[in-house]
Amino acid sequence: MTTLPALPATLPALQAWTSGSGTGYAWQAASRVVVSAADSPALAADAQTFAADLGLVLNAPAPAVVYGASADAVPGDIFLSLGSTDGQLGTEGYSLSLAPVLAVSAPAALGVFWATRTLLQMLRQSRTLPPGTARDWPQYPVRSVLLDNNSRYFPLGLWHNEIRELSYLKINELMVYISGLGLYDEQIRELSAFAASYHVNLVGQVNMPGHMDSAREGIPTRHQLADGTGTPIPGALDITNPLAVAWAREQALPYLDLLSAPIWHTGGDEYALYNKKMNFPQALPTLAQYAVSQFGPNGTIEDVYRAFMNDTDTVVKAHGKSLRMWNDDLFADSVVPLNADITIEYWLGGGLSPAQLAADGHQLVNASAATLYFDEHAPGPNTTAQIIWEDLDPGVFEGGQTLPGGATDPHLAGIKLSSWDAAAEDVGLLERDLQSLQRALAQRAWGSAKLYPTWAQMASTAAAVGRAPGFFDTPAAGDPGVTSLPGSKAVVFGTSQNTFTIQGNGSILHSYYNGGPYTTETVAPAGSAAGQPTALASTTQQHVFGRGPDGHLHHWWTGTVAGGWNQEDWTVKAAGSGSASLDLAGDPAAFLSGPDQHVFGRGSDGHLHHWYYNAGTNTVVANDWGGPITGDPSAVVFGAAQVVFARAADGTLHRWWWQESDAAYLHQDTWAGPLLAADASPTALNFAESQLHVFARDTAGRLQHWWFDVAAGQTRVEDWTAATGLSIAGNPSGFIFGGQYHVYFRDAASSHLDHVWGSPGLPMGQQDLSAATPGGVVALAGDPWSYNVLNAEQHAFGLDASGHVHHWFWRESDNSLHQDTWQQ
Repeated sequence: MTTLPALPATLPALQAWTSGSGTGYAWQAASRVVVSAADSPALAADAQTFAADLGLVLNAPAPAVVYGASADAVPGDIFLSLGSTDGQLGTEGYSLSLAPVLAVSAPAALGVFWATRTLLQMLRQSRTLPPGTARDWPQYPVRSVLLDNNSRYFPLGLWHNEIRELSYLKINELMVYISGLGLYDEQIRELSAFAASYHVNLVGQVNMPGHMDSAREGIPTRHQLADGTGTPIPGALDITNPLAVAWAREQALPYLDLLSAPIWHTGGDEYALYNKKMNFPQALPTLAQYAVSQFGPNGTIEDVYRAFMNDTDTVVKAHGKSLRMWNDDLFADSVVPLNADITIEYWLGGGLSPAQLAADGHQLVNASAATLYFDEHAPGPNTTAQIIWEDLDPGVFEGGQTLPGGATDPHLAGIKLSSWDAAAEDVGLLERDLQSLQRALAQRAWGSAKLYPTWAQMASTAAAVGRAPGFFDTPAAGDPGVTSLPGSKAVVFGTSQNTFTIQGNGSILHSYYNGGPYTTETVAPAGSAAGQPTALASTTQQHVFGRGPDGHLHHWWTGTVAGGWNQEDWTVKAAGSGSASLDLAGDPAAFLSGPDQHVFGRGSDGHLHHWYYNAGTNTVVANDWGGPITGDPSAVVFGAAQVVFARAADGTLHRWWWQESDAAYLHQDTWAGPLLAADASPTALNFAESQLHVFARDTAGRLQHWWFDVAAGQTRVEDWTAATGLSIAGNPSGFIFGGQYHVYFRDAASSHLDHVWGSPGLPMGQQDLSAATPGGVVALAGDPWSYNVLNAEQHAFGLDASGHVHHWFWRESDNSLHQDTWQQ
């Protein structure tokens, strides 16, 4: 009897699943995304997004997207179409039929997109799915997250991560303080378009009439409301002054059309004397007197406030958007009805109750400060994933208030998680804090039955679902990346400078300088190694890794400057601990991440092989990171992510990464740009935990430079040969020195050692180091290697025509260049 695979769990869980009989679905290497040709105008863009994300979660090339009829789909394909007449599904629901051809159907395109998020989560966990049918739809149309950015600029990389993540969890809103983004208009448009491509509404807010000190220009004193003593109230707009109101509108108008989301948030909270203003009209005479002049002897401050909000609603609707506002300044003492089409986000009690607002026709979003507010640095308690998962009732508002229909009341539009005071929060840490909160929120806002009653029981499912495709952790304080040591043939150990080479007879030589003459010793005898090694230096040991003639990864280490070398076979050691027996067909790359040693290299199968020493268990583990690759990899730690670059078999620059926040999965993608030469190997650098830089030779023999910038949230590429006129032979080497990245390579025309350096936003420098260094010109006979010595000296090495290790160095103390020979 055949045992059917289990249906992988998802977050949020499906509303309904009916198991079937027969054959389920199996993803295959040739599987495609087939889009109904009749529905292609509505589904084409989302199908491409789905295919790209599938490639990311499956660690494989993105599948082809083709168009046709259901009959054109073959087993292994996923067929997307519209046309479902299931009224319960609404505009966001969908159905799945898991069979040899997996069929997705929905009444509207948005439902098809949410179905693709479900499939990404399932296929990430299992390439085979059991037969059956699923029906799924959200209970609440508003599933929202606010990320307070009013007091600092967040990097675009974080916003991209958030948008991907929210979409992956079917959370459909991200609210931002638009004037606090710190972005140019074109960047805001691009971010809005990025959010729209993932069906996340990027909801902007310029807070008014309170908190207007957070506006882009700050609030001029002449436009501030004064209290009874004539003292301006910080951030409070004088809504009785037409010039002040016009100024405030101008703060928001430029943004209304920059964002594609059909929603605008005007704030409206904590105006003037916060929520006491209705009880203390004598403290706000300007508003009180204006109320009487406009609304008669019984006019109240609340009338003035509501009239302002109604006018704001009119402006927003003229731009094709609906208005949101907070609830805390809505009280009963008013004759002016608030426009019923304004949605109220209810966070604080004390004024009108949720039931009263619903009776006036408003839709409400539950944003309870008690259960849906997170502030890492607040003196009081914060919400947690456990609170949201186990204690939150979407129908219970702040102070235990409810709607007549409870959690199913038609006036309850949804729930919202708010993260506040982010100015004091480390950006990377904030991103990780939100991970569990957003997962719990996604389940409660979608409204399907929880898989488990407690959040602790959900831990394994949350880990299995993983991060969104393409989510790349933003570095946080305390991550190993800032102190991680990259592997190199040259390392600093204590006060000694060291370089290692494998000789033609297979021996490994160690040349070092420790204040006296240069000295060379033999680390391993003839026949021990092939290719070239890489080395690491911790505070207590030197480590050398190389390929043995048996194709195994071998490790040599000592705790002294010289001598006392030990040896072990990591291929054998890893296999002995239960790992796969992986071989090495090229030169290794390595780094130290905390106390652990990590080594990467190309195997004879063309895959990227990985070994690491786990200091906690004193074991060596090996695993296969996939491929195929050519040449040798380059490895670096960026934040908490372990990142490897290599030339893929198709010539593209490929990136693999593993990160703590998604420990169950390995990620990979392609960095667009020129193709690498067939025998090229890249070199990668971590620049200040804010940028990743990669250098490699392309098919035209030009030095290309790729970099990922967390602040810009994108990867760019530039031709350094075009910028400098220098062409490269072989592979480059480099390091970070202060605020600059330095790259060394063999000149394709002269075989001289070229040195190029740059700093973000500044012109690059260049020199022919062979010609510029006193003592005569020495040409290179192979690829150079280099290192930064204690941020005081820059060193580069290379073999000369006689096979000697030649050495160039620059001292910052006297700005002097030198050269000598380390190994005769």
